[in-house]
Amino acid sequence: MNDQASKPGEYLPANVGQTTGASIWRRKAPVLSFCAVLLAGLIALTMQTFRMLDLRRENAALRAATASLDQLRQDNAELARLRAAAQQAEGAQKEQEELEKLRAEVGQLRTIAQELPALRAESQRLAAERAEAAAKAGVVAEVDPFAEAKGRAQRIHCISNIKQIGLAARMWENDRKVGMPADFLSMSNELTSPKILTCDADTSRTKANDWREFDGSSVSYELLSPGADPRDPSIVYVRCPICNNVGMVDGSALQLGPDSRVEKVDGKFKIVRTPANPAQP
Repeated sequence: MNDQASKPGEYLPANVGQTTGASIWRRKAPVLSFCAVLLAGLIALTMQTFRMLDLRRENAALRAATASLDQLRQDNAELARLRAAAQQAEGAQKEQEELEKLRAEVGQLRTIAQELPALRAESQRLAAERAEAAAKAGVVAEVDPFAEAKGRAQRIHCISNIKQIGLAARMWENDRKVGMPADFLSMSNELTSPKILTCDADTSRTKANDWREFDGSSVSYELLSPGADPRDPSIVYVRCPICNNVGMVDGSALQLGPDSRVEKVDGKFKIVRTPANPAQP
């Protein structure tokens, strides 16, 4: 029997070393492969972690931007509300100024009304004296000056009524935004009393004491421009045909002179003035 084992001190063949090295690599290959896969997984996990962190930062930035946008919207809404409140306050201030002017005119009218009895008595006394003097002299007596004072007082009271009507119409229109009201009854809540719808110079009508007995027969004034745009101050809204007083759509009131009249111009009632010296044909 031949013994193939190498004896001590003998050299192994070269292919034996190569076989041993290959065997070692074959044993280490699974470990190295696992390490490579693990390293690749770690790299991928690291990249995903970085990506996730970037996404979180972007999400946080978007949330901050959204919060800023919501705040901006709230600020814008608050600004719009403040502007609307400022406009309402400005309108209320103008209406308050009109009311103060109206109160002042009412005070003047009350003063005139208090003086009327004394003026009437004085006028009657003077008229009697003039009539007696005229009868003695054989001439016609002069016109009673009290009639002129009474006419002026009536016209002043009429312009006060028109201002109240104009103010009530503006308040009504400001609440509804549909143009100036078409009749007096629709703005009864804004008018203080139906009495102001009767001009003192209109002796053919009887004043209505309250809205329950109002039927329109006591109205002296004409509504010329129902539904008119209140932003055009040249439009005449209400007119007194007796005193020749008018109220404009902006709430102002005017006493027209003999050289002025109301006419329809381009479909709208406006004040037209007659030249002082019209050209002769």
